[in-house]
Parts: sequence; structure tokens; C-alpha cells
Amino acid sequence: MNALLRAIVLTLLVVACGTVPIDDQGDDKRVIPPKGLIRGTVTYIGPRPCSRDGHIVGNAVITVFDKNNPPPPAGFASGAVNFVAVPGDVLFTNEPRSTGSDLYCPGGAAVTASAPFTVAPMEAGSYVIRAFYDRGGRFWPTFKSRNLPEAGDIAGGYVDVEDARKNAGNISYQPIFLPVDVGLARSAEDGRLDIGDNGYVADNVPVTIGSQLPFTRPYFYPDGAEKRPDAATTPANPRGDPLAVPIVTMTQDHQLLAFPANVTPETVTAFQRSFVSTVLKWGVPAAELDAATDPTKPFGLQIAPAPPTGKGGIYVFSRGGPLPDNPLVAALWPQAGFAKLIDDPNRRVDPQGLVVQGSRGQAPLVVVQGITLFDDSLLRSTVAAVPRAPTVSALKDHVTVLARPAVLCLDPRDVAKGGVLVTPHFTARSADASEVGEKPLFDPQALAKQPGVREVKKGCLPLGRYSISLVYSTGQAWTVPNEMGSCGALEGGVALSQGTSSAGTCTNKARPVLLSQGTRAVLEIVPPSTTEGAAYCRSLDNEERPEGERGVPVECLKLDP
Repeated sequence: MNALLRAIVLTLLVVACGTVPIDDQGDDKRVIPPKGLIRGTVTYIGPRPCSRDGHIVGNAVITVFDKNNPPPPAGFASGAVNFVAVPGDVLFTNEPRSTGSDLYCPGGAAVTASAPFTVAPMEAGSYVIRAFYDRGGRFWPTFKSRNLPEAGDIAGGYVDVEDARKNAGNISYQPIFLPVDVGLARSAEDGRLDIGDNGYVADNVPVTIGSQLPFTRPYFYPDGAEKRPDAATTPANPRGDPLAVPIVTMTQDHQLLAFPANVTPETVTAFQRSFVSTVLKWGVPAAELDAATDPTKPFGLQIAPAPPTGKGGIYVFSRGGPLPDNPLVAALWPQAGFAKLIDDPNRRVDPQGLVVQGSRGQAPLVVVQGITLFDDSLLRSTVAAVPRAPTVSALKDHVTVLARPAVLCLDPRDVAKGGVLVTPHFTARSADASEVGEKPLFDPQALAKQPGVREVKKGCLPLGRYSISLVYSTGQAWTVPNEMGSCGALEGGVALSQGTSSAGTCTNKARPVLLSQGTRAVLEIVPPSTTEGAAYCRSLDNEERPEGERGVPVECLKLDP
């Protein structure tokens, strides 16, 4: 970790050889234009830190996000704008250290410690700060399997402390993250911020870390992702790579049934079956468990057996209200979502198939919102029936997720303006066969009032591969595919193990490869399966565009200049 931070600092300090232009009174030919920075104090309140080899283990990780696009569950950001890690040795200057090679975690009363921090460089803008203390010293910012807090870590940020105090113990509580403005407003009427010629310092920002996380990240794998199927081609897998055959597909013109007026087990089951669904299982398959959990290997996941033999599993519990599109069905944690990955069918740009489209600000961010079910059933997912907290009754060895046939398309450069919600159909026949005619699938005006939605359009869905994520109220999340399931460009190809094991290895640089976390673990949106469906997508616009793009609103395909 310290080596990485030193490398980042050295990169920022290196300048090209030759003549350095002087500040020429506004012509701004300087090599490095003025930037901003955020400076403040991080205060830790929690258990005494662990130590070994004479050093405190862990770091206070301070992450900065665009105020208008925080990470899930509040937003869609797939990564921080910037971050800094304050080493435990700096934060806990007066804390005794164990000189032994084994990890020592003392008990006793909570301690308070503080240290200054600086995050730089920063562009002009308004930001929020989330933070956590990485108690096990496992944080690694560039790997999805190690870039978020785990069980036992201490969470916080620059928050409304009084409001957080009032909601202590409420596991569904979402802290109020306070804004940090970097720059000065252009005018009273124009709230946009600029950084002047001398830069800008957002100073005296107090970050508090004091909420210990009670459970692990929601580790999962899609049922069947560990298996090696026969070769099969799709638009996003034209070579038919068996390790890239998607675990679940949905056509871009997918047609739901409408919710029945007569609610019976039969009609609700028919409605549920009209969705595309996937089963997400806790942890990893048994054949991958040792490689995934061994602390001497790269991953070291906190995967315990599910009940009744253990206390591991996915907590499925109420988010405090119903779904926006059906007042009878409870909105549940973990929140499920699917994010479109960049189009790279031959995997020349992104060999592991991990990069989210829009994360580089060059294309729309496209997301599908999932519906998490309790006990695999809409009938059992009513507001009154589901657990209200992450109790033993909420702990499951798997969860079923329905994929809504709708995408939210956003401009990652300006998420605050909201996105365009696109769905292929506004009406459908009822899930109750006795009802005659077409029924509305939803209330477009009500959906347009949902956070993040500025407009609802009829259209076919953007083709491509979509990652799958589960997110808890704490911000702890798990996403597939991730780095554990494939090899990077310098690591070589995947050498598959013999027999039934789904753990392979990289050919150039040996390390375990967990196929359950790999490139099969996606939802792929594919072209219509019928000629009628293809004709329907073509009928939605008059532009001559490639097949697959016909009927897809332009907001989902490209950004405005």
C-alpha cells in the first residue's frame, strides 16, 4: 500500500525536462494549471487497532466522490474521484505495537485518535467524502475484491454527526454526507465553481470514522457461472469463448406481463415468471473455497458457511418501504443492479471484461435496476412479510433477482440532470388470463418523478454485457465479473484445472482463477429472438442505423458533444 502511494506521489511530482514557462499574466501556459485540494482532520473512534512487526495494521481510507454521483446505494459511481490513505502508524502515533509476526488485536475500551489529511489534486466541483478504517490492512484501490470495507472495518465520512447519532442502530440508515466545495461560485445566479489562478483549498474538513460494520460484503456468484459450457456465440462473444458464455440473457424487446388485478398464487407466479431472473448464491462454489479464503493467497475473502452450520450468508431484509413500481412488493436489501460494460467483443481493450461503460466519461452510463426477492418469491416479498432487520431469519444461502426490462441512461459528466428511463413496452396483457385486453405496465408520470429520472421513453434496450452487483445499506457491495475470475494482460491466459474444480490459474504469473467470478457472470442483452421483435425495434425510429441500435434511444448510445 505504502509503495503504491509513493508511486502516485512521485508521478505527480515528475515534470518534463526543458524550459518551464513562467506565469504570464493570464495566458496560462503553465505546465500544471492551478488545482484545488481538500484538507482536514480524520478522527477515529472505535476498537484499538491491530498490529504486528512493530507497525499498526491498516489505513484510514478517505474517498472523494462527485456530490451528484456518489457510489451505490445512493448513486451510480463505480469509483472515487480521488482518495488518500492515512497509515495506521500516523493515525495511532501513541498506540502500543506488537513486535511479533502474528497479527495482534487487543481488546479493551474504545480509543480516539486523529490525524491530518490532504486529498489533491481536485478539479472545481462539489464533493462528498466517505471513509473507513481498513482494520485488516487489506485495502487495495484497483481491485474490486479489495476496494471496499469488510466486516469489522470502521466506517464514516464527512457527515451530519447529529443526524447519525439519532439513527444509531438503524441498519438501513443512510448518513447525510455534507458537501465540500472546491472553488468559488461564478456568481450568485450561476452556482458552478471555478478555481482561481492561485488554486483553492477547502480547509478544516472534519471526517469522522466510528461505525463498526457488523457483516461481510455480500459475496456471491451466479448459479452456474463456475461451470464450463459448450462454446456458443452471442453479439458480445463472437468467438464463442466458453468462458464468456453469459449466465443469463434478456432480449432487447423483452415483454413482461402486467400485474394482475386478481392477486392469487397462480397469477402472481405467472407475473414473476415473465421476468428474466438469476439466482445469486452465497460465497463461492466449494471447489473454489480454499483459494478464495486462504489468507496467504491474494483474495482472503470473509466467507463463512451459511446456516445452519455457520453464520455466513446474504442478509435479505426490508429497505423500509415498497418498490416504486408496485406498492405491494417490499424494496429489499441487498439492492441489486446491472451496469453495462464497454463494448469490446474481442476483448482487445479490456481483456478481463470489467470496465463499466461511462466510467471514463466517454459514453453513457447504462444501468438496469433489479428486484431482490425474499425466499425466491414475489408472494413472500410483501411489505408485511419480510424481515425488517438483518436477523438470523434474514440470512440466506442464495437470493433470486429479477431483471427489470428497462435501462436508465445517464450522462456521467452530469448525473445531476437525471437520466432517460427506457423500456420496450408501456402496456401488456395481464398475468391473469381471464383479464381481456392490454393493461398499463406502470405509471409513466410516477416513474418520471423517481430520483435520477428526468424522462421516460419507449425504446429497445442497448445490446451488451452487464455486470451484476449486490449492495447493502452500509455501502458494502460485491460485483461480478471481477479480477478474481480471469487473468490480466500480463498474467497470461487461464489454465483450467482438471476434474470438477472451477479454480484455474494464470499461465504467466501463477495465481488462482475463480471461474465463478469470471466473464460468464454477466447479464447479456441480446437482439430480439423473433422476426416480429426485430421489426418492432425497427418501427420505433426512422433512422438508418445498424441492427441492434434500431429503436434504442440515442441517449443510451452516445453523449452530446
